Amino acid sequence: MKKIVFISTFPPQECGLATFTKDLKTGMALDQTVSIDVIAVSKSGSEQYDPTVRFVIHKESLDSYIQAVHIVNEEYDYCIIQHEYGIFGGADGIFINQLVNHLTTPLLTIFHTILQSPSLRQKEIMELLLTKSQAVVSLSAKGRELLKDLFPTIDEHKIQVIPHGVPQFDYNQGLAKYRLGLQDNFVMMTFGLIGRSKGLEYAIRSLAGLDLPNFKYLIVGKTHPNVLAHEGESYRFELQSLVDQLQLRDKIIFIDEFINDEQLKEYLTACDIYLSPYQHEQQINSGTLSFAVGAGAAVISTPYWHAMDLLTDERGILTPFNDVQTMGDHIKLLYRSKRLLAWHRFKARSYGEQTTWKLIAKIYLELLSTLATPVRSLVHYKNYHTFDLKQEA
Repeated sequence: MKKIVFISTFPPQECGLATFTKDLKTGMALDQTVSIDVIAVSKSGSEQYDPTVRFVIHKESLDSYIQAVHIVNEEYDYCIIQHEYGIFGGADGIFINQLVNHLTTPLLTIFHTILQSPSLRQKEIMELLLTKSQAVVSLSAKGRELLKDLFPTIDEHKIQVIPHGVPQFDYNQGLAKYRLGLQDNFVMMTFGLIGRSKGLEYAIRSLAGLDLPNFKYLIVGKTHPNVLAHEGESYRFELQSLVDQLQLRDKIIFIDEFINDEQLKEYLTACDIYLSPYQHEQQINSGTLSFAVGAGAAVISTPYWHAMDLLTDERGILTPFNDVQTMGDHIKLLYRSKRLLAWHRFKARSYGEQTTWKLIAKIYLELLSTLATPVRSLVHYKNYHTFDLKQEA
């Protein structure tokens, strides 16, 4: 039996990376030929982890990174690092270099953030991960292009694109709406940790003056912990004040919770439109957007990089940045046209069914099985960025 270890944040930590790791780990664990543990990266050190967490790296303790690398080298056949600059210690998370430099176990790195113009230190971290990993994964084709442009000397066969996984949905929208008390409503939704980059003020303004009977817009999610630490709930209060100012209290509902997987599936299944109003073009990955497509929601999104990749083939509608009028027009169009709404929902669902965690986990396991061989032997994976999901399924 092969032993695999993830290095990442992990529940009960409330962040997208922790959820991603849990979901991918669960999907991979369906294969009984592998055992999977986690080395969790913790800021507080106070979390109560499940027994699969083998060791806890204290984010700002360099010694714990050294301890972790000894454990990985001695006990595991493969190591998967989930990389985000903010989760590791030191400036820009540079403490991860100490671990990677001493790692002898075959390494797969999943890049969740790929910057077009990284600082020198950020680029140094990324280059080391690219060099030391036998394979790296971007969650979008745009990310692969950026890595090739930033590091032209890196063997491009190392760089794979594997889509973000999604839960298995039952698509019973009527039942989901009933359970949430929304059976008489047309439902639009945005979810995720809340911060100013989410552009929720544009979403709220887009509804001003629209005649949409029985329409509910659910803004689901807690304030991001980093935002909470720096400015408290000021952004949420500003949004609530804007709702009052525009007289939209009957249309907009704030659900201030970090919802669990089953609750999230229910909300996403119930929603007709998923709205993703991010205001930064260089958003290379959005798990929330992937989940919404997987649920078969009709998506309206600003044209950030991941949305432009994911919403091709009529899987959603792109709406310009900073243009509340056009955003509102798109919402009104889907609200009024049952046929168009059904078409976009069908296109999203057809794609989402091919990217469930169970299927995506199989792709990761197949990739991991090659890591003990020289990088050149990975050439047959070079088309992952255009792989046929139906064939893989």
